[in-house]
Amino acid sequence: MPPPNRLLALARLVRVQNVFTAAADAFAGYGWTGTWDWKGACVAAAASACLYSGGLVLNDVCDADRDRTLHPNRPIPSGAIPRAVAFGLGAALLAAGILIAACIDSRAAAIAGQIALVAVAYDAFLKRWRIPGALAMGTARGLNFALGMAAGGSLFHARTLIAPAGNAVFIFLITLLSTFEEGHRTRRAVASLVVLSAAVLLAPLAWTRLPLRAAIPLSAAAAILLAIGLRAAQKDPERFLPVVVRTGVRSLIPLNAALLLGTLPDPAPGLVVLAFLIPTWGLGAFLAGS
Repeated sequence: MPPPNRLLALARLVRVQNVFTAAADAFAGYGWTGTWDWKGACVAAAASACLYSGGLVLNDVCDADRDRTLHPNRPIPSGAIPRAVAFGLGAALLAAGILIAACIDSRAAAIAGQIALVAVAYDAFLKRWRIPGALAMGTARGLNFALGMAAGGSLFHARTLIAPAGNAVFIFLITLLSTFEEGHRTRRAVASLVVLSAAVLLAPLAWTRLPLRAAIPLSAAAAILLAIGLRAAQKDPERFLPVVVRTGVRSLIPLNAALLLGTLPDPAPGLVVLAFLIPTWGLGAFLAGS
């Protein structure tokens, strides 16, 4: 059994606290079909979680040399997880995600393969450029949602693709915002991206009739992101921007929960996804302080 310190380093490496955001994508995609099956949704969520973690691990592998200077406490540069071990883990997680998706059907496997390709391309070279990198991250999140749709048997056409497209645009903006964490930043650029991100969060209220049970978490998430983001832009972007980015990424949970609460007659799937906020923020706080 690995020692406790190694387990903590492993949890940080795979970003276990944010895995729930990937599972939420797949759950929402599955329910977007208007039907629900817990087993099928969980299989899609497992595939999505593996792909998400695998991409993040390989990202840290690619950044290992740079992180020795900028982020020496991360698992790989600190020596807690050897780089070769991390590479093997990342590759294994991507392969596992594709194999799990293949257990659903060939269409889900093809989407999982696309997610893996986008993740590797981002990790290896696309992240060097602000716009292409953000586009890659947004595309991966949209495909995550589409993976759930494929698992649920959804047909892909303009009306059904509006939800994954919305997720993709939102993460594109949040990723663009994260590029200002290092290097030159302006308060106006940060504030503009925060306002646009909050507007995208609220977009489902404009193009579909969401019941009150769905509108409340969505509106709350947008209001919190807007408040934290504008405060960061006004006071100290360098200090508070990482908090804004974390809040933005985790806002996918109430967004996806709202889509489920607005699509399915049974509120249980949406409430389960909304409850993902508890381990996401709880584990995030624990891993940050441990």
